[in-house]
Amino acid sequence: MVQKTNKVKLSDFRVPVAASAVLLLMIFASSLSFATNPDTQSYIGTAYGTSAFVGNTLLVGQTAPVTLGGTCGTSQQPLSYSGNAAGVTLPPLLSGGVATTNVSSSAQTAKATASTANISMLGGLITAQAINAVSTTTMQSNGTFQVSATGSTFTNLSILGHVYNGSVPANTRVNLPLIGYIVLNEQTSNISNAMANLTVNMLHVHITVINILGLQVGTEIIVSNANSGMLNVFAPAILNGQSFGTAVLGNLLSSAPTAPVILPCLGTNGTVMTNSLATLNLPSILSSGTVTNTGESDLTNTMSSGKTTSTVQGLNVLSGLVSANVISAQVNTVVNNNVQVFAIGTASFVGISVAGHPEITDSVPYNTSVSLAGLGTLYLKRIVNGIPPQHSTEVRGVELVINQSNSYGLPIGLDVIIGDALIQTVPDSNP
Repeated sequence: MVQKTNKVKLSDFRVPVAASAVLLLMIFASSLSFATNPDTQSYIGTAYGTSAFVGNTLLVGQTAPVTLGGTCGTSQQPLSYSGNAAGVTLPPLLSGGVATTNVSSSAQTAKATASTANISMLGGLITAQAINAVSTTTMQSNGTFQVSATGSTFTNLSILGHVYNGSVPANTRVNLPLIGYIVLNEQTSNISNAMANLTVNMLHVHITVINILGLQVGTEIIVSNANSGMLNVFAPAILNGQSFGTAVLGNLLSSAPTAPVILPCLGTNGTVMTNSLATLNLPSILSSGTVTNTGESDLTNTMSSGKTTSTVQGLNVLSGLVSANVISAQVNTVVNNNVQVFAIGTASFVGISVAGHPEITDSVPYNTSVSLAGLGTLYLKRIVNGIPPQHSTEVRGVELVINQSNSYGLPIGLDVIIGDALIQTVPDSNP
């Protein structure tokens, strides 16, 4: 892989502040000359082989997933990332499906491909030798966008004995009697003056009725997913960010982010987005009162600015092991038209308490870690910084990582995050 040299240098500055104010100010400045009309182009690409789910419950996680970057992509090119995975054995839902995936960026083009081979679904009612998805997004010389699924094909796809080869018209629907239906070459695209994207699902199965296979109504199977996109924003940077109240990460036990707010890639024009919950209860792990998360961003010719916040009230973790009246996390980011990035992460507590650790108070230093005997490691006011050119700042108010067998019955490797705010920059990257 050949990667373009990015003309950015990193400088770190620490500023004197009060205990509850700014922890960290990180600046990285481009050596480029002053830009009056910065033009930030971002390349987006994701792909995977197979996935199956019912609502928010995963039956088969994405196989061979690859991505060019975060939600809003990357300004770097050329880049190329590949993945591969063995087949899945979960009859009658899915068997086989060796997956090969790739995402890439090149001058004015983002591309994603996914190939799935030797797959059988629904107890053999659907089989295929190969299923190839291709999604390409291109920005033309006049600044307009074009998307294409050229190259998306089937090889010996058999559905209830009917065989499909080569290309199939987009969004072809095939009924599956007493089961549901399947969409072939499912395509979803969006094109505007500032962005374009195309998602291709070569097979999308929907289980809509009670069936002899015993599959739950609402089950969906996706095979060969490819998504490409580009953004062209007249601003020094695109800001990709989010905030959420809690998240539990683990293979055996997990919980999706609560009350999440996700910054749109084109900004909010300064409007504050808010998501909240009156109460929260994650059985055997934690409970809380009101959870409130916000996000806002403004992308202009001269400045890109954004802010994400998370506030969790009345926190109680593991029956009082950790408690707090209020936990707050916040990230502020500003990028000027010299592509200088000013990113500030802060966190604060009101009434924080950790059983057996009286030294933990509201004024606990940033990036404090506490070893909890017979359980794991507790992190307080944790700051996680990514490196340029795709600089990011994330604040985790409280984080508990389980790394020991414990009396709570929690699996080793579990990661509990409480009060999270994040902003990642996709900066203008001129040649």
